[in-house]
Formats: sequence, C-alpha cells, structure tokens
Amino acid sequence: MNIFVGPNARGKTTILESLALITSLKSFRTSKNLELIQNGKTEASVTIKLYTPTASKIVLAIEAHRKAIKMDEKQITPRSKFPFLGSSVSFGPDDLYLIKGGPDGRRDFLDELSIGLDPSVLKIIQRFERVLKQRNKLLNLIKNGGSCFEEYSIWTKEFLDAAIPLYKERFKTVSILNEKLNKIFKDLFQINESVSVTYKHSLSTEDDVAGALSEKIDQLSDAEKAVGYTLVGPHRDDLIFKIDQMEARDYASQGQIRGIVIALKVAQLELTRDHRNWSPILLLDDIISELDDQRVEALVEYLSNYPGQLFVTTAEVNKVKALHSKFSGFKLVDLGAQKLKILRPENAPERPLQFSVEQV
Repeated sequence: MNIFVGPNARGKTTILESLALITSLKSFRTSKNLELIQNGKTEASVTIKLYTPTASKIVLAIEAHRKAIKMDEKQITPRSKFPFLGSSVSFGPDDLYLIKGGPDGRRDFLDELSIGLDPSVLKIIQRFERVLKQRNKLLNLIKNGGSCFEEYSIWTKEFLDAAIPLYKERFKTVSILNEKLNKIFKDLFQINESVSVTYKHSLSTEDDVAGALSEKIDQLSDAEKAVGYTLVGPHRDDLIFKIDQMEARDYASQGQIRGIVIALKVAQLELTRDHRNWSPILLLDDIISELDDQRVEALVEYLSNYPGQLFVTTAEVNKVKALHSKFSGFKLVDLGAQKLKILRPENAPERPLQFSVEQV
C-alpha cells in the first residue's frame, strides 16, 4: 500500500495518472492527449522502472495526436502488443457516477475489462473506431448531397466486419462479469441483495450477430443517410445494472449504487488477475473521502488481503491512520508541505522527453 496524502494541487492525481498511462495507455481523467500536456509545451512523457514481473524501463511519449511506447529502448508497435496493457485498475470519484451517468462511461468500463482479460481486444476496438469514423464521414457526405453509394456498400461491409468481433467480445465479457459480480457484492457488504448486469443492444438475437446487425442496418439505411451518421452498432449500446431485479439507475439508493460500483471494480481486479495470472496495480484516486465509513471499511478489508500493489491518494489524514493498521506493508508520502520538482540533466533540451520526480 502506497499512500500520497496532501491538499489539492500537490500532484497526487498526476502520479496515479502517470501509472495509469504506463499500464493502460490511457488516462482515467481524460481521453484527449492535449489535456495531458503542460500548457505551452508540445509533448509530455512518463518514464517508469518496473521490477516485477520482469525488470523493465518503459517510456511513454505523448503528442497532440499520438502516443509512442518504448520498452527497454525498443519501440512497441502496435499498442495491443504492449505486455503490460490492462495491468492496472483505476477507481476515482467520477466512477461513482458509472451507473447513473451516460452510456459512454459504461461502454468504456466494459471495454477496459475486456482488454484486461485479453489485451488483443484493443486491436478489435481500434479497428471498429476507425471504420465507424470513416463510415460516419461518408454518411455525412451523402446527407449533404454526395453520390457515394458504391462507397456506402463498401464501408457498410467494413463496418459489419469490424463490429461483429466487438459484439462477441462484449457478450463474452458480460457473461464472465455476471459469474463474479453478485458473489463479490454480497461478500463485500454482507447483504442478501442480488446484483446483475445485462448488455443492452438493438439486435434481434445474440446467436446470429452478423445476420441481426445486417438486418438492422438495412432497416435504418434511409434514416442513417438522412441524419448523416451510424444509428446502430456497439457504439450505441449500454449496460443495465439491476439490484433485486430492479434497475439500479432508477430504484437503487445512493449507498447501493456506490456499493455496486465498488463491487464492479473489485470484480475487474479479480477477473483480470484470474485471466492474466498476475495481480493488477490498483489506483485509488481520492475515493476514500467519497465513501461512507461502512463502505470504506468493506473496501479496506478486501484490499488488506489483496496480493497486488496499491496506490492511493487522499486529503484525509485521519482515514489514512485507520488504513495503516490493516496493512503489513505500508508507505506514506506526505505532500502537505512539499512540492514535486522535475529534474532534467544539464544542457537537456527544453522539451522533457524523459524526467524523474523527487520530493523537495
């Protein structure tokens, strides 16, 4: 357990965000590269030394429209081949809105879990996103009077070919999640309420995805050309969470919703560990202050037996003291009266391609 404690604007979240970038190749805070780069700069980077499962030095360079990874001075291409992809699970205050928020967050959670189970899923997701973007451009041209009907057939076939594998991965991941989620929820909070998750889509069947998706696209073809974008596919789907057979979004209390989200994150940890044969790093960003004492105690009780490495940020020193007694290995970094300084070698270029951080 590694805890960074201190007031706001001391760099606590930045440390966790760097760890997320190295292990998941994306931030838990934003999807835009520009928001990861300091104002006035054109690029940023994270450099990390890993000690287990194998000793490695990893550098992630970030520019406005691209990320590049080097592992022990060798470029990793494509990103789906990065061996540590999906090896962390992040949990921050925004995740507490996972159930009541928009469907984008729930789809992202499902895809992150799928990548944790099998990193090659990233390639499937990236292909789908590229094809969707191209098909939407074409539909927008048609909407505005372009006669691109031959290209429409080509990109519709490409869309089907890209969407079908993603549907299959999502169906599989939801099935695996359901096998674990309910038991974790009950064990964590010692209650009898049952929790389940359903993948909500507009297909007529899950048994013949290709046929069902093709049929739906045919039905919506005129409407898509009229509005200028794709109206059916994995990008339009959602997850439905139920507690005792009722939709949590509508009927669950705030406490029940937070309990479900905690159980989801624990399930993500457990399933990733089961499928990858290592324990993911857990990143808890200021989540302790957002939970009531009962749920903090339940989460801490679980984490005290977790075999992986934990990084936690908080501004609440008293809750840190309560955590301390539960863990045999415990490191505390107090940022309350300190700043983080970026160190550069002498005569280094202004752009910080590599840097280290120390407390001063």
